[in-house]
Amino acid sequence: MLPRIPLDDRSFESILQEARRSIPRRLPEWTDENTHDPGITFLELFAWLGEMQQFYLSRVPEANIRKFLDLLGIAPLEAAFAEAEVTFGNVRVPVVLPRGTKLQAEDQVFETIAPVRLIPIAIDRIVTRTEKEASDRSASNERGNVAFYAFGREAEAGSRLYIAFDREPEVGGVLSLHLKLANEALETPESVVPSARVTWKAYSWDEETGNSWMPLEVLEDHTMHLTNSGRVSFAVSVPMRPVIVHPAGDRPRYWICCILEQSGYELPPRIDQVLMNTARVRQQDTKSEQQLFDGTGLSDQAYASHSFLARYGKLRVQVREPDGRWREWRELPDFSQASADTQGFIVEREAAEGGAVTIRFGDGVRGAVPPEGSGNIRRIHCTEDFAELRFIGRSNGLPHQKIRLYDLPCKHKDSLRFQVRAPDKSSGQWLWEDWEPVDNLDRSGPLDRHYVFDPATGELTFGNDENGAIPWSSSEPNLCVTVCVFGGGERGNVKPNLLNRWVQEEQDELLLTVENPGYGFGGTEAETLEDCVERARLEWQTPYCAVTDEDYVRIAMETPGLKISRVHVLPNYAPGRDNPTAGAVTVAVVPEGIDDTPMPSKGFLSTVAKHLDDRRLITTEVHVVAPDYVKVTVHAVVVVEPHFMEEGHRIVAALNRLLAPLDQPGGIQGWPFGRTVYKGDIYGVISRVKGVAYVQDLWLDAEGKSVRKSGGGDLILSETGIVYSGIHRIELISRTQL
Repeated sequence: MLPRIPLDDRSFESILQEARRSIPRRLPEWTDENTHDPGITFLELFAWLGEMQQFYLSRVPEANIRKFLDLLGIAPLEAAFAEAEVTFGNVRVPVVLPRGTKLQAEDQVFETIAPVRLIPIAIDRIVTRTEKEASDRSASNERGNVAFYAFGREAEAGSRLYIAFDREPEVGGVLSLHLKLANEALETPESVVPSARVTWKAYSWDEETGNSWMPLEVLEDHTMHLTNSGRVSFAVSVPMRPVIVHPAGDRPRYWICCILEQSGYELPPRIDQVLMNTARVRQQDTKSEQQLFDGTGLSDQAYASHSFLARYGKLRVQVREPDGRWREWRELPDFSQASADTQGFIVEREAAEGGAVTIRFGDGVRGAVPPEGSGNIRRIHCTEDFAELRFIGRSNGLPHQKIRLYDLPCKHKDSLRFQVRAPDKSSGQWLWEDWEPVDNLDRSGPLDRHYVFDPATGELTFGNDENGAIPWSSSEPNLCVTVCVFGGGERGNVKPNLLNRWVQEEQDELLLTVENPGYGFGGTEAETLEDCVERARLEWQTPYCAVTDEDYVRIAMETPGLKISRVHVLPNYAPGRDNPTAGAVTVAVVPEGIDDTPMPSKGFLSTVAKHLDDRRLITTEVHVVAPDYVKVTVHAVVVVEPHFMEEGHRIVAALNRLLAPLDQPGGIQGWPFGRTVYKGDIYGVISRVKGVAYVQDLWLDAEGKSVRKSGGGDLILSETGIVYSGIHRIELISRTQL
């Protein structure tokens, strides 16, 4: 079967029907529209010709489509690296794992994103305490299968979360916790203003105050005051002391405490687990990496690296020449035999696990001194097995060269960088030229060392000396990789407890255990050209500037890091002003919450306001406010059939569905902002309940801001008013009693 070609959305039938619909308007005297009429035959002919013309016009080559997308500043998305949280166990002594430490889940390699410091401390007990109760959550935290509220369901100010350790943390060290929240659904950017504020304390000893709860210095808080999952790190500056915290009263323990100082959570934080010795890893396998350092021009320059490849891989060192090319310096055992012109370095390794690997240059007498410069000293590290694969080919000096990389399955354009070896005419030695990846060579000049890398085919394409330079010709391989990273795609979204092996055998000697308690996340395949075109169409129709009411609703609902239930826009309205205000826009937002009347905090409103302020028209004045909730209570006397005398709860349920501020399942929309509650609405919903004969009497009560009752008993709300149900009072009377 031939592949389906993406034609224009107008088919033969749609063109023909559009033409036939225009006959009464354009030619009212044409009354015979049957198939035998010659005019209809001509319409069918031209519809066929139009469809065929669109067919050929729509057969645009893929290269042209990519050029069109490039004009719009859009390119297909590359495959994304998956990430996961891993927890290390059986930590007996302090250990530092270098950045890039490799772990394995089946055939997928993961690497630590940053250095990981492991300490021999475990969480012993967890206690939550509010004004009403204190609960031991240790069992829930250990299993990780039952989430618990960090500060109770109400999350009132003064509530506390206590965490105890099995031994005293070392003074002068760093204590890190990873809090995994159950109600987190999206990443929270730094621009979000937290809705609540917490402080951390530890039961410690001080010369002035003795044993007491003292503030902990927070080094980092990726949870943003327990808004989302992340790591919290503290500096332990004073000795901690054991103390008994109820209900964990069997023995004293070393406790820290998180205190909710300022309430305001829209969704009170629920914790799945509090973990220690946890780090984030990324599904990638770095075969070669490079690091740049600034030369000082002084003697005995030293540059340290704490990466995994620096410790376990092969090393090359290069120094940049004045013309921008790089000269490779060689490794020496020591400087005892070196002269002032010897371009070399020595390697110094720290004995501790995860210790730095340092390169040191000479002092100008024993060994040359690299010159001063910004980023003019480079370290290149690669794995042992990649050392033989780093030369990927040679240049023949011809334009439009193409080199296929069969052994390097890189899925990102920036995951592959290389140099080209070229002779130095003055010294006769070899120098290295850096080449940079670009999306295409259309904007490249004849001297630009650019190339195009296609991850899908693994093909390198060079220029023609007009659009992009041609690599130096060589009879031997002269293209050498400096950066090579494998990985990316959906397969990195591994299942829990699969990330449990070390790649480097030396690290097995640490006797550490590792596992991922949750799923991998974020790994995606590269975007196809068809998907990219569809995304471009959607983005073209998506408003990025707030002009109309619909724009404000859409942009406010998409505020990063927030969960918003409803948005209402009031044009030409400013809070506190009686008369309409030209150029003013007021946006009322309702957050998602666990109760019927969720209220946004000041931080929530500030975040939405900042998001809209960046996208408003320059002359528009934007206000973001909370909704004004009005509690409506219905008092009704209802006449029902005799066998429905016990069904009053159905009427109450119908009223609750009608007078709901939030959207409900089944397509039921919440009460519109500012809409008057008419008694007729209540009559109608009660009368539709099965078994109701009629409503004999009805009156409404309301509690809330800026609500008033009309002469007929209707409730008139403010512009930002929205209703919710009180405790309705329904009196049922049987028809037989009348």
